[in-house]
Amino acid sequence: MSKIELLLLIVFLLLLILLFKYLQTKRQIRNLSKQIAELVNGKSEKMLDISLIDKDLEQLAGILNQNNDNQRQLIASTLRHENYLKESIANISHDLRTPLTVILGHLQLLRKEPLTDRQAQRIETIFHKAERMKELVQTFYDLSILDAEQITPRREDFNLSNLLINLITENAPALEAKNISPEIDLPPHSVYLDSDYSMVERILQNLLTNAIRYSSGDIKMSLKQARENRAIFTIENPIDSKTEINSASLNDFIQGMHPDTTVVQE
Repeated sequence: MSKIELLLLIVFLLLLILLFKYLQTKRQIRNLSKQIAELVNGKSEKMLDISLIDKDLEQLAGILNQNNDNQRQLIASTLRHENYLKESIANISHDLRTPLTVILGHLQLLRKEPLTDRQAQRIETIFHKAERMKELVQTFYDLSILDAEQITPRREDFNLSNLLINLITENAPALEAKNISPEIDLPPHSVYLDSDYSMVERILQNLLTNAIRYSSGDIKMSLKQARENRAIFTIENPIDSKTEINSASLNDFIQGMHPDTTVVQE
């Protein structure tokens, strides 16, 4: 074999090797593109395969994996912050609603007192502003519980009897303003519950607020110990025949706040 033939053979072999490497690189690029497309479209959460023949492609896949991991951590951090913000808004809104209810109740009692025209005007102004503030707080509260299923309850043992008595005491001015005499049936012993204290407090406050708002007569409340760390709370009030209450929406609200709670309307 002549030198020219040998040289052509070597060139031919080199071309075959380059062609093989080119085809391998093309196949790996297509595979890498497919994996990236699946990640972008949410069809896969796997990290990119970096077991590649081409070192440059392997380095590129490693950089993309690092960027993908950083994005995942950023999204997780954003979701945690969003949930914390929603829970904080719910807590703040609830903490504001309770004293506002007491303030409005006392203002309603003051409106019945003998007042001068100037005093009555001032009381009316304060009352309407407090009502407006309560509406705004309620709006914030409703927005905060739209995704309440993402909030994790913090369970603890607490005295449900004391919680109920405290809420009734706080709402006494509102009850008196509407001439409502609540009938309360409590067992001789304290009722304890294993649940999230804040969530249960909000549920009871909402039930009591709605009962006062829509009641056309006295309100009946009863509390019973069902079994260990379980309780049954019942609240009844007569309503005007023209009043419409969406029990499905009420049940959805309470289910969102506490999945173990069910509203039964008779």
